[in-house]
Amino acid sequence: MGATTVVAIIPLFLLHRLTTHATPIASVNVHNFEDDWDYKIQPHSEPLIGEVTHNHILPPEIKVDVPDTKFVQSSSSVPERVAKKLGDAVRSRVSCSVCRLGVGLLQREVRKNTSFENIRTQFVGLCVAFKVESESVCTGVFDVFGPDVLPALKAVRIGADEVCALCLGEVCGDVKNPLHQWEVQFPEVPKPVTREPDLPKPGLPTFKVLHLSDTHYDPDYVVGSAANCEEPLCCRSTSTPPLTADVVPAGKWGSYEKCDSPKVLLDSMLKSIARDHPDIDYILWTGDLPPHDIWNQSKSSNLDIIQETVEQMFEVFPNTPIFPALGNHESIPAGSFAPPWVHDPDHSVSWLYTKVADHWRKWLPASVGNTVLHGGFYSILLRPGFRIISLNTNYCHTLSWWLVVNSTDPAKELQWLIHELQEAENKGEKVHIIGHIPPGASDCMKVWSRNFNAIVQRYENTIQGQFYGHTHADEFEVFYEMEAKEPNRAVGVAYLGPSVTTYENHNPAYRIYYVDGDHANSTREVLDHETWTIDLEEANKSEDDPKWYRLYSAKNSYQMESLRPKSWAKLVDDLINNADLFELFYKYYYRDSPVRPTCDAKCKLQILCDLKSARSHERHKLCHDLELAFSS
Repeated sequence: MGATTVVAIIPLFLLHRLTTHATPIASVNVHNFEDDWDYKIQPHSEPLIGEVTHNHILPPEIKVDVPDTKFVQSSSSVPERVAKKLGDAVRSRVSCSVCRLGVGLLQREVRKNTSFENIRTQFVGLCVAFKVESESVCTGVFDVFGPDVLPALKAVRIGADEVCALCLGEVCGDVKNPLHQWEVQFPEVPKPVTREPDLPKPGLPTFKVLHLSDTHYDPDYVVGSAANCEEPLCCRSTSTPPLTADVVPAGKWGSYEKCDSPKVLLDSMLKSIARDHPDIDYILWTGDLPPHDIWNQSKSSNLDIIQETVEQMFEVFPNTPIFPALGNHESIPAGSFAPPWVHDPDHSVSWLYTKVADHWRKWLPASVGNTVLHGGFYSILLRPGFRIISLNTNYCHTLSWWLVVNSTDPAKELQWLIHELQEAENKGEKVHIIGHIPPGASDCMKVWSRNFNAIVQRYENTIQGQFYGHTHADEFEVFYEMEAKEPNRAVGVAYLGPSVTTYENHNPAYRIYYVDGDHANSTREVLDHETWTIDLEEANKSEDDPKWYRLYSAKNSYQMESLRPKSWAKLVDDLINNADLFELFYKYYYRDSPVRPTCDAKCKLQILCDLKSARSHERHKLCHDLELAFSS
């Protein structure tokens, strides 16, 4: 059971009767929710890069084979696939019942001013007694998360039912939560008629774009340490060897177990990219730089990793524009991004925004400092008619506890996004959006995701691509028209880039996109993408450096006419009906990892529903047809 699980069940450990003495839980005055920031900022208007007239060579046609026998179909060493996201279409409702019970008891205790120390003592004792984690992990989780979770729950004006519905979503049923129902406001400008342009002709200029995500660099990685340890993150000198199995030693280049990226892996990857792709035009970098030891982190340790990785990127790509987005692991506690109305310095996230604003000045114009310092997001004009908007999608994270107090458009980010997109529409610009947490993820709050989907639908003619990370898998999400007159009409697609970290069962990877470039009538659409990876198992056996190779091209491997939203929607249908094609997709999902778990019908249903669910916590609506098909 991982550290994130410990965080999620903090309330459960308070079932035990607590005494009251010592320091009470602090009260944080947040109920005015004031944010005087004016989101109507003049968009950045000076193109950051010069004209790109070359035509990059797109991936050649390749022979597509079904997965080879390297995939171990069944083995005692291959685990059953565990749901990577909470709240999926087939998850039981038990956890919601536990959540309601635990949160209700916890709220009563903090409102009675039960001491922080007493709650901590009881939490650690019960955590160890129930064998959830070791004493050091249990203590660390409480020390890192407790100072945020307890004051936030003391400040909330809703009960346990509503809190759990916000955090767990549709698995808690249809809970009315009027304090957390809000809608963004759109300008009174009619939506332009949607017309599909002709596909770009071959031979026209293109952009070649690198996408890196979820590096999760672990400076404490130790070769030979226990990769299958007892803690939630392994491959460290402090990792506790397994109690009931032989030790699996950490490899030089990484491990398929619960381990993050050693420095040599990142060095190898970046050196290989610089050698094999010297013609990259710009880089999308979608966050999650620190490792997964969320019980053992501090502001200073995370800032050190951010600084080291920024310097490494700048050293390897000194002349290439890089456009970053913040991951949930950059903050302390992980996932906690208090909105600007939380002014208390002990809970504000301004410490992070100030540092990244300074680092990002290497690549971004000074004019975006306003939005970065306010909420960790920005907009830049890449080329005339082509804009990139970097969102802080951590403002939808369900483990950002201050959102339970008030979730209304944190930092006015979505209202700002509408302003940017309307200005782009007025000027005929096309837009690519980047972020970390994809809007369909189960840990993206439903009300935020619903509002974001409404924005995507309204500006479908302007938004030509979306790029995220977070899930670690090689996948995508399709946006479908809300309240559709035309059932299942796709209005957008989100590309979820594969992780560099192997955590867990993955081969490390990065993504290359080819984007319609500078020419008359450019659509700025993604023309194709390819995933590059290594065979980690073979790399750890060899004395040589790993060989990074192209695993697949989306357009060629899936035989797609284009990478437009309707083509991705068609691919989802094909994956449902074609078992061989799904197995090929699943092979790429884990980047041909030899230890990828077996995928039964329940696993297949979950993955296919993920692909259809760019709107979080509406899986029973979006995937009802799938559930019927898999239940028959």
